[in-house]
Amino acid sequence: MLGASNSSNKSTPHSLKQGSYNHISTGDSAKTELDGVAKKEANRLAEERIRIDSITLELAQPDHPDAKAAAAESTEKIAKALESLLLLEEGAKAPRLSPGFNGPSLKGKLKSLATEFRPWLLPPEHKQADSLTTERKIYTYFRDLVLFIMQCLKACCPNDAARHHYRLLLPNSTGGDSRAKDSTQGFKIDQVLVLRPWSDSADKGVSVWHYSEILAVVEAKPYDKTSASSKKDKPLGGSAMSELTATANPSPPKLRDAQGQLLCYSRHIYESQPNRGIFWGVTICGSLVRIYNSGPDFVLSSTDLDVRSVDGRKQFVEWIVNMSLCEDDRRGFNTAVQFVDNDTLHGKYWKFDVPAIGDGDLNADTDAVKTTPYYSRGPSFVAGTSFGRNTRGFPATADLSKLDEPDLYIKTAWQHLAPGSDPDRPSELECLKALTKKLEANPNDRVHIPRLKDGGVMQIWRGDDSLMPLTTTDYYGAATLERLAKSDKLLVTSDFSDDSDKISRPACPNLFAVPRVQHVLVTSPVCDRLDTVKSVDELIIVLYDAMLAHNWVLKVGELLHRDISANNIMVKRNKAASDGLSIHGYLLDYDCAICPGTERETRPERTGTMPFMSVLNLEAQPGERTELDDWESLFYVLCFMATFGINAEDRELLAKAREPGLKIPLKIKEWYADKGMAGVAADKRAHLDTLQSFSSTIASRFPISDRVSEHLDYRPLYDLAVDLYSDLFQNEDVDKDCRGALVDSGIIRRTRVKGAAKDRDVFSSDITRRLSKALVISQGASTSKPKESVPNDPFVSRAKKENRRVIAESLILTLMDHATVAFERMNGGSTA
Repeated sequence: MLGASNSSNKSTPHSLKQGSYNHISTGDSAKTELDGVAKKEANRLAEERIRIDSITLELAQPDHPDAKAAAAESTEKIAKALESLLLLEEGAKAPRLSPGFNGPSLKGKLKSLATEFRPWLLPPEHKQADSLTTERKIYTYFRDLVLFIMQCLKACCPNDAARHHYRLLLPNSTGGDSRAKDSTQGFKIDQVLVLRPWSDSADKGVSVWHYSEILAVVEAKPYDKTSASSKKDKPLGGSAMSELTATANPSPPKLRDAQGQLLCYSRHIYESQPNRGIFWGVTICGSLVRIYNSGPDFVLSSTDLDVRSVDGRKQFVEWIVNMSLCEDDRRGFNTAVQFVDNDTLHGKYWKFDVPAIGDGDLNADTDAVKTTPYYSRGPSFVAGTSFGRNTRGFPATADLSKLDEPDLYIKTAWQHLAPGSDPDRPSELECLKALTKKLEANPNDRVHIPRLKDGGVMQIWRGDDSLMPLTTTDYYGAATLERLAKSDKLLVTSDFSDDSDKISRPACPNLFAVPRVQHVLVTSPVCDRLDTVKSVDELIIVLYDAMLAHNWVLKVGELLHRDISANNIMVKRNKAASDGLSIHGYLLDYDCAICPGTERETRPERTGTMPFMSVLNLEAQPGERTELDDWESLFYVLCFMATFGINAEDRELLAKAREPGLKIPLKIKEWYADKGMAGVAADKRAHLDTLQSFSSTIASRFPISDRVSEHLDYRPLYDLAVDLYSDLFQNEDVDKDCRGALVDSGIIRRTRVKGAAKDRDVFSSDITRRLSKALVISQGASTSKPKESVPNDPFVSRAKKENRRVIAESLILTLMDHATVAFERMNGGSTA
């Protein structure tokens, strides 16, 4: 609500540290490779997801009638003053400007600034016009023009800031090539627009700035003289650029590069701003300015605003003014999440207004939604992606006095609206409600999954004093989404949208047609990331717990998880555990879950996290996803951690040991290479076809004794990986058509070697024994063979009901065996 929040609640803190990726780190060199992949993918995404639409500039308009009127009036005054000073010849006396701008001090400042940026705005034939062939000059012109607009704006409406959420938009003072104060990355950003309090000075740009206060990133490219005579290049989005003289034709490849860089930067903005849902950006090619609004699925772009034309200059002024005077939700912030920085008793923290259970339903009356406040010091997990759900996780509490002893976990994410209307694919809120009830009904089932406390669709007060659910439909308007959904070009044509978030392909031709809602969930307990395990034995036990939970969810909860990844298996430490274990694994994140056995007539969805997706999932083959897809993902998680290190300390050791003489590249890197999903699937098939191929390409790179590092011995992970591989890809208890990974392979491999007896029950858990019995079925293998004319795909053969149950049984028992041995090692050879 306009005026509802006070100065203690801010959209962005100035000192919040940048969040960290919650994925398997691969060391500095591999991180550099991943950054390179991200840049290439960002350029591809720019081409595929950007759409020119007239509503882009309108999205910045304030909602409150008073603020909207003030913005319109200020735009007229500032544009008129700009034109008056722009036409002023050098040395001439400044004309009388609009009321409020004629004070001697302000008028002199405005004239001085106008003199600085005039070469950028003058027609190309003017003798003082700049040829715009260097980026730094463009950034400097941009800086001075924005400062001109801000100084004028403060003179237009000096007394309205207390009643409205007015902010100054200030550029980087250096005019280019600087680094955010809270940056953990090596690269620099040339120009930004940061949000500062209205009371600050607009006389100069900011010399020190943080990712956490960026409103928009600005990326400029000079005119390309080599393409000046060419008219073949056209800009992205299918719209012709403004006609310029033949000597000033910006190159579309440079525009693509600028757009790609914006998307790369957006990932770091989302990391550093836990309540940011929409990202703004600006590209400048010579004198052509474009404004971008990037949502969870697409990027809207304005047409070219030629600042060398009167109309272009006025439109740019209007956008800057609107962004200064509009509400925080228009700027792209989730106002149900506020940063409090002046609480003298509790310090700095984030406050969440979360719908109570039973409220916040997708079809509920928004006026009836009740919220509960929760508090957190900050996020422990941020997805840091350009598109998708942009999931964040916060250790939290309902008791403000216990901020530093969080007992709850808050998750926020952009979720597709569609799942709520599909009974076979419930929303994560519905999944957790159902699973929590089943846990309460089965108190003896010691299974480790989160318990739901509160949650629903986040509600925000709009500038027009209305309470609305935070949805893309409400932000962009239903008409806009409907118009974009009818686009003749399919939105998503690349194989993946980002490098760590979920990939979901709803059953519709265009993702524009699927609105998203900002979901929030409050669960217990609070867990740590998977890479906080201290030993390989801890990792094995955590993975076993997670897959035990996976089986319970499948058998008792009647849900297939479909997103096993390093992000969704978490660690919980217990000081006095009743089962003798000091550590347990939890399986989180159920927004990809689906009722098992659901057949899809439409093209299958791709769900999961890129490096851990199963082969059939990567290839989007028809047919239902099964528990074996999830076991395959678990196998990939194990391989990644065994290759790159199970925790930060091990990763550092491995990176130092490998860097000097790493002549043979790590084949596992091809599982996230920039080659598309089909290419990654083909590599996985080749690597996993035989035990020999798996050992030589993947398992041989695990650090065992002095093979890689004398300080690490991952032999237990190697043994577990080989046993899981044998169960999954070379299981002798099923038809031989299930063996291998290549189509028409069918080669018999080694028999499984177990590390412990099957009947051992390390956890003394009724649920373990019950699941083991429930999974045991007839050992008689199917002897049916496909017709010779039909190529055999072992992945498809394994997915058959009679085969997958046998394989799943082998896998859970194998993992239990290794967990038993791991527990013995941790306890000096004795079991609980």
